[in-house]
Amino acid sequence: MAPDIRGNLRSVLWGAMTATPITLMSLASCVSYAQLIKPSPLSPGYFAAASFFSAGFSSLITNRMSHCPFLVTAPDMTFTLFIQSGQESVMRATAHLPEDVQIATAFVALHVGAVLLGLVFCVLGKLRAGAALNYLPYPVIAGFLAMIGAAVVKGAINIMRLPSGAYDSVGMAIAAGIACVVLGLKQKGVPTNMSSPVLIAGSLGAFWTWVCASGLSLGELQSQGWLLPPSDHASSPLDMFKLDWSAVDYGKILPSVDALALVLVASINRALTVSAIESSVSDESYSVDDEMSFVGFATVVGGALGGVAMNPTSAMTTLCKEGATGDALTGRFTVAIASSLHLLLWASAFPLTSFLPRFLLAGLLMVMGGGMLVDWAYLVTRKLQRTGVVVIYAMLFVSIYTDMTHGIALGIFLALCFMNVQFSKLEVLKYHVSGMHFRSGGSYTDAQRGILRKYGDMTQIVGLTGFLSEGGAISLTKYLNEVVRSSDDLETLVIDCAACQGVNDSACFHFGKLKLMCGKGSVRLVFCNLNPYDEEKLRSWKLESESCKIVGHLTEALESAEQDALVQGHAPCAPIGVQSEDGEAERQELAQWLGADAASELLRLASLSTVPAGTTLSTQDELADRVYIAIPGHSDVQVEVRTGTQVRPAVLLRTTLGAICAPESLIGSHVRGTWRARSQSVVLSIGGDSLQKLLRRKAFAPVVSAGLHQQLVQADQLSALYTLSKGGGWRGVTFDASTSGMVNSTALEDMGPRLRRSYTERIPQEQTGAAKTEVQHHSDGHLSPQYDVAAVLDFNRFTSPNDYHSDGHLSPQYEVAAVLDFNRFTSPKDNDSNVHFAGRMRSQSVDDVLLAGNGGPGVVESLPNLVLNSYSVSQSSKRRPTDQRQRTLSELFSDLEEV
Repeated sequence: MAPDIRGNLRSVLWGAMTATPITLMSLASCVSYAQLIKPSPLSPGYFAAASFFSAGFSSLITNRMSHCPFLVTAPDMTFTLFIQSGQESVMRATAHLPEDVQIATAFVALHVGAVLLGLVFCVLGKLRAGAALNYLPYPVIAGFLAMIGAAVVKGAINIMRLPSGAYDSVGMAIAAGIACVVLGLKQKGVPTNMSSPVLIAGSLGAFWTWVCASGLSLGELQSQGWLLPPSDHASSPLDMFKLDWSAVDYGKILPSVDALALVLVASINRALTVSAIESSVSDESYSVDDEMSFVGFATVVGGALGGVAMNPTSAMTTLCKEGATGDALTGRFTVAIASSLHLLLWASAFPLTSFLPRFLLAGLLMVMGGGMLVDWAYLVTRKLQRTGVVVIYAMLFVSIYTDMTHGIALGIFLALCFMNVQFSKLEVLKYHVSGMHFRSGGSYTDAQRGILRKYGDMTQIVGLTGFLSEGGAISLTKYLNEVVRSSDDLETLVIDCAACQGVNDSACFHFGKLKLMCGKGSVRLVFCNLNPYDEEKLRSWKLESESCKIVGHLTEALESAEQDALVQGHAPCAPIGVQSEDGEAERQELAQWLGADAASELLRLASLSTVPAGTTLSTQDELADRVYIAIPGHSDVQVEVRTGTQVRPAVLLRTTLGAICAPESLIGSHVRGTWRARSQSVVLSIGGDSLQKLLRRKAFAPVVSAGLHQQLVQADQLSALYTLSKGGGWRGVTFDASTSGMVNSTALEDMGPRLRRSYTERIPQEQTGAAKTEVQHHSDGHLSPQYDVAAVLDFNRFTSPNDYHSDGHLSPQYEVAAVLDFNRFTSPKDNDSNVHFAGRMRSQSVDDVLLAGNGGPGVVESLPNLVLNSYSVSQSSKRRPTDQRQRTLSELFSDLEEV
């Protein structure tokens, strides 16, 4: 027991030492704030005594109910202003009534206001709305706190008013000097809660030393204005609980509208204080809303008994934790001792206000109010935008020349206006490309690609980002209207909402206006990738019609537009042929695609079969044991790649021109995408022993070549999708060579980020693609248009030579992040590279290749380390059977030599 006793004594000793400056600060605040509650039927002496009792009792019960053992409550400026507003309304309402009625009504109104304030805190905590108060715009919160500081400074100046109506200039200078010293030390890193007690003790010592030396009496000091006049009411501590209930006018005890407006400020202050204490003082994390409820209940109890609501103070709570050295028990003892000192002073009925000079009370108020003004009206402006500074100073000046209620209303109004303006400037345009440079992933013949290149501008795709509300929707529809008017060949306008976070009713209304605009111009409007809720909203606005469609995916919209372009170009896609009886038609298609020898070998290895629409030929991430060869002209297949948790996988390739479904199985790797039959298709299914035989036949090279070409096409499509995804936000909009003229659109000036110095000074990235393309700048290195461009998408593969200078540089005069060029695999000449490669492989005798492997300069020796992997990196634990081990090219050609 002895160590426990010594530990408790140590906690009590440290608690007493820490409680002394806390009590001194709190008592000075009680007396100072009591002088601000004017006019009121109750005297400042009564409010000081009630504050002593409330501070002691409220600190005790609040600390016991709080999650933080160091929590200390004290008078708060926002609560004092709420009390002052309520008492002023009672004074006005009962001015014509007898004095005893005024006093009794003001007494009940004081307690009702405190209880009401505590109930509001409890309700906010129970509704989990305490933290929601932090979502008010930061400039408005700063304006609230600056207004409070200004009100405190005004109260300090009023304290220095003499009974004659004049101001005590000497006392005012001393009070200002005290405030300047404390605030100056604060800027040097000395906390206010450290410098204020020393200054209070030093000022009191110096003042009463001068009084003793001069021989002035209390009456003379009061008449000269050094001390406050004596209280007009009884000073017995129990008198504050005595009341003639029959004299109360119950119709005038509720707070006025002005006072209720201050409840919002008090709630914000309480929420901010509780949150600050939880994050910076408490050792354990706890719910801010639960703390609001508990502390609110303590406010109800303390306010019902004492009448003056107290608020937790982060400064004194921090001092309590530092003095207690972080020990919870010492912190509890500290608060208990400080509460006992408050209650002892209240019970003794010592007239403390009669011994505190005016300049000291005014100086303390100036310290508190001036500190808030410095923090929230000066220092905070260094990190705010101009609109935020305007909000703060507008609220501040209105509150000074009128009252805080008008300042609060003005602040909320200005914040809403500026917030709406800022929302209207948000970037909602992610990319804008044309059908010439962005495709659905479908595979077409050379003639069809030429038609799509010719009629590519008939389709334009606009990707959206962010949330579409009033301002953003107006800017977007203005831009889209300009697109429709300036594009003579436009027939389909696709709106991709995959990155859009939502739309509201105002955006739906503006989309309706866009629909009418497109209808007049014979332009079909298509929405895709809509959230189910947003899709339902658009349908409720009756947007869907013959001229306006809502489809599920972007690929679906692009495929429809491409089919329309091919029909207009008299080169529609041929219907899928059914399986022939003798297989000759399929043999000819295979021969034209892979070569006659390869076609014959493949048909000997497997027989033709027809799979119904929707059949899954291979599944992503699985280790396939067979390969499907889709017959050109007799099949319609696509590959879907699931790159994340999206419901709709990305369709990177769809073709009717033949495909090697799951070419990864040829090298023993996991399938990178799910191959699926879009319609009834004729395929060759090669697996088991047939697949092993294929690895040793001449057909292996053209099949691998075709599979490699498919991977290149998928990589192109994936790169284009990646480029589009990088648009939006601070990067700006992604355009292509066809839509880049819209970069100078006046509609873009109404939304999106302006040119930032940090952005324009970045080193432009090099081109990604076959050839490096330098980005053209003006002589000063800056962009001509006042808008950011994320990238210029040049993935059409049919870019006209007119789009480039003679030196190969891109013509548009604006900064880009990347210029993507996919001419390697998509021009009519290079598109048949797989056939040419296969032909070259077929033209060379296998014996020649094998002989080259025996010492001659051939393929095998030039690639001695090339291994056909039997497993993927992501699923290395899944192995093929031992008869399907990994094989090097040397082994394969050795087997072929044996054959």
